[in-house]
Amino acid sequence: MDKGKKRETEVAVGNTIFDDVFRTIVERIPQLVIPLINEVFCTDYPEDEEAVPIHNEHQTKSGEIITDSCLLIRNHLYHIECQSHPDTVMAVRMIEYDFAIALENVVQKDGMYEMEFPRSCTLYLRDTKNTPDELQVKVHFRNGTAGGQESIVYTTPIIKVKRYTKDEIFQKKLLLFLPFYIMRYENSFRKMHEDSKLMDQFLSEYEDIRIGLENECTKEKKVA
Repeated sequence: MDKGKKRETEVAVGNTIFDDVFRTIVERIPQLVIPLINEVFCTDYPEDEEAVPIHNEHQTKSGEIITDSCLLIRNHLYHIECQSHPDTVMAVRMIEYDFAIALENVVQKDGMYEMEFPRSCTLYLRDTKNTPDELQVKVHFRNGTAGGQESIVYTTPIIKVKRYTKDEIFQKKLLLFLPFYIMRYENSFRKMHEDSKLMDQFLSEYEDIRIGLENECTKEKKVA
């Protein structure tokens, strides 16, 4: 899928604004991605671990591929995509993006080329009861002149952002999720305008978030 096709798909579902927010966070405050990586991949990087953003434009024969984020941490590549709507071809897109990333970082050792796929996941800002917990593509390889076949299921986890409560977000330091927190109310805005109790609950929750962010800033200042 080339750059033009991906952009058309994003515009069709109103996805670019969320991509822009996510990419801006990754580019300007990559440290916020560290807790997410720890959450998804069971790593234990400290909050001040160096995370180096890698360029997200990858050239392929079919054209240019634009990924949402790619970070280098301790010689490991991490690739994270952000989706505002479930995408029926996301599993194929992920393996396409990951292959492009791996191909650009190929190395030669002892006369043989080696390529390592990044550790990848997809953030779903919206999900339904039918949204799976992971994306899967079964890949068949033909090896050797005899035509032997090996198969693997290429799997990338899905992180359902709306499933995290505000308390979990602060406990796990997943502050990256906060800009998207309001999306869980998108089907309730009309009701809130008609029901003052619902509006008060909404404002109270965001007051809790404000206090939580102030506490996080205070902690950072004390450490500094």
